[in-house]
This record gives sequence, structure tokens and C-alpha cells, in this order.
Amino acid sequence: MTELYAQPYSTEHTGFYFDDIEKFENGMERLNKRGCEEVEIQFIDGEAHEPSLFKAADINQSNISTWFDELEGLSTDDATRLCFLLDYLNMEDALSRYDEVCLHYGTAEDYAQEIIEETTEIPESLRYYINYEAIARDMRMNGEIIEIERDLIVTNANDF
Repeated sequence: MTELYAQPYSTEHTGFYFDDIEKFENGMERLNKRGCEEVEIQFIDGEAHEPSLFKAADINQSNISTWFDELEGLSTDDATRLCFLLDYLNMEDALSRYDEVCLHYGTAEDYAQEIIEETTEIPESLRYYINYEAIARDMRMNGEIIEIERDLIVTNANDF
């Protein structure tokens, strides 16, 4: 379960911790009665992949319900896919397409070798002459793959 904090922009008010939308709404109601309407939402604790998703989704007071309705509880892979798409698409489009993102765990060179070996019958006499590093470099330069972190690449980057 994710723990968040609503930090009022006003220094005269004290914020509150919450872990669901109901607690957020109740806390905001109390703050509103005291004359505070705007808060910054801060990520406090949760799964290891959630802080980067929280940041990529630009969670704030106006879209906090999206966190609880759509984002909290996503698997690490799904969160990674969604973070990748949020660099290119708006939230609505990213949510509808994140399951289309193909991830490969390993280096770009590993991926190039895997693709070549799966799609091409290579004679044994030529097997050692293929430069997978150069093929991977070309795939990166062409935008066919994107390395999003060490040993993790998106293999269908051109689709987005």
C-alpha cells in the first residue's frame, strides 16, 4: 500500500498522510474548512517501482484519483511500460497502450543476437563474423530500440 502526504502550500497549515482517496478527500475537507485549498502531493512509501511512476505520471491534487484508480498496484513491468509511454503520450493514451510496449531484459547486443538467430539461418562458417554490437548500435540509432535503463530495452519503440 502506498503512503502519500498532502503538504499545504500555506505555511500556516499542517498536512496529512493518506493511503486512499477517501482519506485524501476527508483531509482536504478539513483543510478547506481552515482556508487551505491547495496542497502538494508527496510520495512517502510504497513499492520500489512506484516513486518513478508517481513522478512520471506527475501526480498532483487534481489527478490523485488516477493514482488510486489506475496506477497503484501495477506490476514493476507494467509501471516501466507506462513510464516509458508517458515520455511520449498523455496519460489517457498511455494507459490505453502500455500493454503494447515490449520489454527485453538484457543488453541491446543480446537482443540483436536473439533476433538474428530467430529469424535467419546462419551457416556455421559465418556465425563468428556477425557483429551484433554494430547491429545493436544501428537499431538504437534508427530508433528501433530504446534503452530505458541498464539491461532493459523497449524493442518496439517505433510503434509509439
